[in-house]
Amino acid sequence: MADKIKAFFKQKKAEAKFKTGKLGSGQKLGAASTSGPAPRQPAAARQERQHPSQSAQHAGAAALNRFASQEDGEEARRRRQQAKIKEQARLELEKEKQVDAEIAKVKEVYGEKEEEVVEAPSASGGVYFRCALVGEEACTKEEMRSRIREFLYSQLECGERGLTAVLIIHTCNSPRDRVAAAIDTLGKIVGNILANPAEPKFRKIRKSNKAYQGKVAGLEGTAEFLEGCGFVTRQVEGPEGGLEECWVLPGEETDLGALGTMVETLRGAEPVVAELDRGTRVLPPGEKVDNKLPGDFFAHSGEEVRREQERRSDEVEREGMLRTKAMREREEARGRRKYRYCLIRVRFPDGWLVQGTFAVGEPLAAVSAWVADLLETPLPHQLADSVTGRRFQGEAEDAALVDLGLVPAALLTFCWDAEIEAEVAAAGGQVNYLREDLKGDLRA
Repeated sequence: MADKIKAFFKQKKAEAKFKTGKLGSGQKLGAASTSGPAPRQPAAARQERQHPSQSAQHAGAAALNRFASQEDGEEARRRRQQAKIKEQARLELEKEKQVDAEIAKVKEVYGEKEEEVVEAPSASGGVYFRCALVGEEACTKEEMRSRIREFLYSQLECGERGLTAVLIIHTCNSPRDRVAAAIDTLGKIVGNILANPAEPKFRKIRKSNKAYQGKVAGLEGTAEFLEGCGFVTRQVEGPEGGLEECWVLPGEETDLGALGTMVETLRGAEPVVAELDRGTRVLPPGEKVDNKLPGDFFAHSGEEVRREQERRSDEVEREGMLRTKAMREREEARGRRKYRYCLIRVRFPDGWLVQGTFAVGEPLAAVSAWVADLLETPLPHQLADSVTGRRFQGEAEDAALVDLGLVPAALLTFCWDAEIEAEVAAAGGQVNYLREDLKGDLRA
């Protein structure tokens, strides 16, 4: 009985708690909950959000890049490669600007140094020239220039005054751009007359005219050219009423056909140029050959010695400055260009040797042609480096001697082409290379 009473009171207490709401409000099955405490959030979510640190940002960016790389693949790599190329180009431009700035600094300190140009000697101890127009005798460049000038002026009274004047204009004046300006001006003067033969104003040239004085009057042969065209000097009334000296082409004496020929000749003519004398020398087998350049090449006057000492002092000071690789390469290239001529020696298999003088800009083919003229039988041949044995053929034959490193002096080896070389070997190798007339005096 006591147990039943305890169970009854326990049930009543539970019902009383349910009615007072201590256990919460009732809810139908299947209905959405409209009351009750909200779900509990984590403590980190209840706190205020903080800005990520810089290291976290870098890490996030790296992660995004990796994610983008995985997604884009080839496209992402292509963009990165383009970025690298642009950056490399930017660095190269900056480096070039630095080089130019350093060069400008050197020029500011030392000035623009003129390139020293020297003439390597020929086989006979000097550089000589020939010109068939004035004779067969060889002489130095200055002597040859003087002879050509004297010859041209001597021909002015031989009937072809205008054509001789054309050669004087092209040959006896320099620089070439000044000659070109004079030719252009004279061509316009004559061209206006040909286009307007009846217009008097084109037949008169005031000698005081600024354009005439600046471009024509100061050059040799221009006055003789105008005289050859038929112009004469006359006193003509000027714009202010006074008389002034002018070139005048009389209308009644004008031959328009001859005038046209004169201006065409003036524009198409070339200067009279002397040829470099090879100074060919033939040396028999066993004769001692001095591989050094002749002593007069190194002979200096007192003034030249002083300049050389100053040059070396400048070089020592320049070496102490910080210079880029590009600057050093430019200076080395400038040093290779300082020679105008070089001495070439060619040795034949039978021991004979020939030597001659060449301009540094001439191609190796010029040396081969010179050698061919000395051969007893001018058959196809090649020239080889006497040190390395490398044969110069193909594009090397068209290369300049200075570009092949043969300046200021070089020793080459003669050899036949492959087919001829095989025939020579089959014949026992006994071949006469040089012409007998070149060897005669030496053998005697």
